[in-house]
Amino acid sequence: MQCTTSISIRDAYSMTMIKMRKASSDSVTFRLNSSVLHKLSTRADLQKTSLNVLVNQVLCNYIEWDADSIKAGWIPTQRIVLTKLIDALDEKVISEIAEQSAKSSGKDSILYMYGKYNLENLLKNIRAKSQRSGFSIKEYEENQNMEIVIQHDLGWKWSIFFKFYYQEILHEINQRVIFDYTDTSLVINLVNEK
Repeated sequence: MQCTTSISIRDAYSMTMIKMRKASSDSVTFRLNSSVLHKLSTRADLQKTSLNVLVNQVLCNYIEWDADSIKAGWIPTQRIVLTKLIDALDEKVISEIAEQSAKSSGKDSILYMYGKYNLENLLKNIRAKSQRSGFSIKEYEENQNMEIVIQHDLGWKWSIFFKFYYQEILHEINQRVIFDYTDTSLVINLVNEK
Protein backbone atom coordinates (compact mmCIF):
# COMPACT_ATOMS: atom_id res chain seq x y z
CA MET A 1 0.00 0.00 0.00
CA GLN A 2 1.25 3.45 -0.85
CA CYS A 3 0.04 6.42 1.15
CA THR A 4 -0.59 9.12 -1.44
CA THR A 5 -3.38 11.05 0.23
CA SER A 6 -3.01 14.80 0.22
CA ILE A 7 -4.28 16.73 3.22
CA SER A 8 -5.27 20.35 3.62
CA ILE A 9 -5.77 21.84 7.07
CA ARG A 10 -7.60 24.93 8.21
CA ASP A 11 -8.38 26.33 11.63
CA ALA A 12 -11.57 28.40 11.85
CA TYR A 13 -11.67 30.05 15.25
CA SER A 14 -11.73 27.18 17.75
CA MET A 15 -12.83 24.58 15.19
CA THR A 16 -10.00 22.65 13.59
CA MET A 17 -10.71 20.65 10.46
CA ILE A 18 -8.70 18.47 8.14
CA LYS A 19 -9.84 17.83 4.59
CA MET A 20 -8.36 14.82 2.89
CA ARG A 21 -8.30 14.19 -0.82
CA LYS A 22 -6.97 11.14 -2.59
CA ALA A 23 -6.11 11.92 -6.19
CA SER A 24 -8.54 14.89 -5.95
CA SER A 25 -11.52 12.55 -5.94
CA ASP A 26 -12.26 11.88 -2.25
CA SER A 27 -12.77 14.42 0.48
CA VAL A 28 -13.00 13.65 4.20
CA THR A 29 -13.18 16.08 7.10
CA PHE A 30 -11.71 15.44 10.55
CA ARG A 31 -11.99 17.51 13.67
CA LEU A 32 -8.86 17.72 15.80
CA ASN A 33 -8.41 18.89 19.33
CA SER A 34 -6.71 22.29 19.17
CA SER A 35 -3.84 21.14 21.39
CA VAL A 36 -3.20 18.15 19.08
CA LEU A 37 -3.08 20.47 16.07
CA HIS A 38 -0.69 22.78 17.93
CA LYS A 39 1.62 19.85 18.79
CA LEU A 40 1.53 18.62 15.19
CA SER A 41 2.32 22.11 13.90
CA THR A 42 5.21 22.48 16.34
CA ARG A 43 6.61 19.07 15.37
CA ALA A 44 6.31 19.91 11.66
CA ASP A 45 8.20 23.18 12.23
CA LEU A 46 10.96 21.35 14.14
CA GLN A 47 11.26 18.80 11.33
CA LYS A 48 11.23 21.59 8.74
CA THR A 49 8.34 19.99 6.91
CA SER A 50 4.77 20.95 6.21
CA LEU A 51 1.89 20.05 8.46
CA ASN A 52 0.37 18.29 5.46
CA VAL A 53 3.38 15.99 5.06
CA LEU A 54 3.56 15.26 8.79
CA VAL A 55 -0.13 14.37 9.11
CA ASN A 56 0.15 12.13 6.05
CA GLN A 57 3.17 10.38 7.62
CA VAL A 58 1.28 9.87 10.87
CA LEU A 59 -1.69 8.33 9.07
CA CYS A 60 0.55 6.15 6.89
CA ASN A 61 2.46 4.93 9.95
CA TYR A 62 -0.79 3.97 11.59
CA ILE A 63 -2.10 2.07 8.57
CA GLU A 64 1.18 0.42 7.62
CA TRP A 65 2.41 -0.55 11.10
CA ASP A 66 0.74 0.71 14.27
CA ALA A 67 -2.74 -0.70 13.63
CA ASP A 68 -1.54 -4.33 13.51
CA SER A 69 1.98 -4.55 14.94
CA ILE A 70 1.00 -5.23 18.56
CA LYS A 71 -1.48 -7.92 17.50
CA ALA A 72 1.28 -9.45 15.35
CA GLY A 73 3.51 -9.80 18.41
CA TRP A 74 5.69 -6.67 18.31
CA ILE A 75 6.29 -4.67 21.48
CA PRO A 76 7.95 -1.29 21.99
CA THR A 77 11.05 -1.65 24.15
CA GLN A 78 13.81 0.73 25.09
CA ARG A 79 17.02 0.35 23.10
CA ILE A 80 19.21 0.08 26.21
CA VAL A 81 17.21 -2.91 27.49
CA LEU A 82 17.61 -4.83 24.24
CA THR A 83 21.29 -3.97 23.97
CA LYS A 84 22.07 -5.10 27.53
CA LEU A 85 20.10 -8.33 27.13
CA ILE A 86 21.82 -9.39 23.93
CA ASP A 87 25.26 -8.36 25.15
CA ALA A 88 24.89 -10.98 27.90
CA LEU A 89 24.56 -13.79 25.34
CA ASP A 90 27.19 -15.60 23.29
CA GLU A 91 27.01 -15.61 19.48
CA LYS A 92 25.82 -19.23 19.25
CA VAL A 93 22.83 -18.55 21.53
CA ILE A 94 22.06 -15.35 19.60
CA SER A 95 21.99 -17.19 16.26
CA GLU A 96 19.76 -19.92 17.74
CA ILE A 97 17.31 -17.37 19.17
CA ALA A 98 17.22 -15.48 15.85
CA GLU A 99 16.51 -18.62 13.83
CA GLN A 100 13.87 -19.88 16.29
CA SER A 101 12.23 -16.46 16.37
CA ALA A 102 12.09 -16.29 12.58
CA LYS A 103 10.66 -19.83 12.35
CA SER A 104 8.10 -19.44 15.12
CA SER A 105 6.78 -15.93 14.54
CA GLY A 106 8.43 -14.27 11.53
CA LYS A 107 6.13 -15.78 8.92
CA ASP A 108 3.03 -15.50 11.11
CA SER A 109 3.52 -11.80 11.81
CA ILE A 110 4.04 -11.01 8.11
CA LEU A 111 0.95 -13.02 7.16
CA TYR A 112 -1.08 -11.21 9.80
CA MET A 113 0.11 -7.74 8.85
CA TYR A 114 0.19 -8.06 5.05
CA GLY A 115 -1.98 -11.06 4.16
CA LYS A 116 0.61 -12.87 2.03
CA TYR A 117 4.09 -14.22 2.68
CA ASN A 118 6.28 -13.14 -0.23
CA LEU A 119 9.37 -11.05 -0.97
CA GLU A 120 7.41 -7.83 -1.48
CA ASN A 121 5.78 -8.08 1.94
CA LEU A 122 9.02 -9.16 3.61
CA LEU A 123 10.64 -6.01 2.25
CA LYS A 124 7.72 -3.89 3.48
CA ASN A 125 8.19 -5.44 6.91
CA ILE A 126 11.94 -4.82 6.95
CA ARG A 127 11.38 -1.18 5.95
CA ALA A 128 8.61 -0.66 8.52
CA LYS A 129 10.55 -2.27 11.38
CA SER A 130 13.66 -0.29 10.51
CA GLN A 131 11.75 2.99 10.38
CA ARG A 132 9.89 2.33 13.65
CA SER A 133 13.15 1.36 15.34
CA GLY A 134 14.89 4.56 14.27
CA PHE A 135 17.33 2.72 11.99
CA SER A 136 18.61 4.26 8.78
CA ILE A 137 17.82 2.12 5.76
CA LYS A 138 18.95 2.52 2.16
CA GLU A 139 18.27 0.41 -0.87
CA TYR A 140 20.30 0.06 -4.04
CA GLU A 141 19.44 -1.83 -7.20
CA GLU A 142 21.88 -3.03 -9.82
CA ASN A 143 21.47 -5.70 -12.50
CA GLN A 144 18.13 -6.75 -10.98
CA ASN A 145 19.82 -7.41 -7.62
CA MET A 146 18.88 -5.42 -4.55
CA GLU A 147 21.14 -4.36 -1.71
CA ILE A 148 19.56 -3.19 1.55
CA VAL A 149 21.76 -1.43 4.09
CA ILE A 150 20.34 -1.13 7.60
CA GLN A 151 22.30 1.02 10.04
CA HIS A 152 21.09 0.01 13.49
CA ASP A 153 23.92 1.24 15.78
CA LEU A 154 23.16 -1.55 18.29
CA GLY A 155 26.49 -3.35 18.17
CA TRP A 156 28.05 -6.49 16.73
CA LYS A 157 25.76 -8.97 18.46
CA TRP A 158 22.63 -7.30 17.05
CA SER A 159 24.17 -7.53 13.59
CA ILE A 160 24.54 -11.27 14.18
CA PHE A 161 20.93 -11.54 15.35
CA PHE A 162 19.57 -9.65 12.35
CA LYS A 163 21.71 -11.69 9.93
CA PHE A 164 20.40 -15.05 11.19
CA TYR A 165 16.84 -13.79 11.57
CA TYR A 166 16.60 -12.43 8.02
CA GLN A 167 18.53 -15.36 6.60
CA GLU A 168 15.91 -17.76 7.98
CA ILE A 169 12.97 -15.65 6.78
CA LEU A 170 14.39 -15.19 3.28
CA HIS A 171 15.31 -18.87 3.07
CA GLU A 172 11.64 -19.69 3.72
CA ILE A 173 10.67 -18.09 0.39
CA ASN A 174 13.72 -19.51 -1.44
CA GLN A 175 15.37 -16.11 -1.87
CA ARG A 176 19.11 -16.30 -2.46
CA VAL A 177 20.79 -13.82 -0.16
CA ILE A 178 24.31 -12.75 0.80
CA PHE A 179 24.95 -10.89 4.06
CA ASP A 180 27.68 -8.61 5.30
CA TYR A 181 27.71 -6.87 8.66
CA THR A 182 29.66 -4.58 10.94
CA ASP A 183 29.22 -3.35 14.52
CA THR A 184 26.60 -0.87 13.37
CA SER A 185 25.12 -2.14 10.11
CA LEU A 186 23.66 -5.10 8.26
CA VAL A 187 23.87 -5.43 4.49
CA ILE A 188 21.33 -7.74 2.80
CA ASN A 189 22.12 -8.58 -0.83
CA LEU A 190 19.11 -10.13 -2.58
CA VAL A 191 20.41 -12.04 -5.58
CA ASN A 192 18.10 -12.37 -8.56
CA GLU A 193 18.94 -15.64 -10.33
CA LYS A 194 16.77 -15.06 -13.40
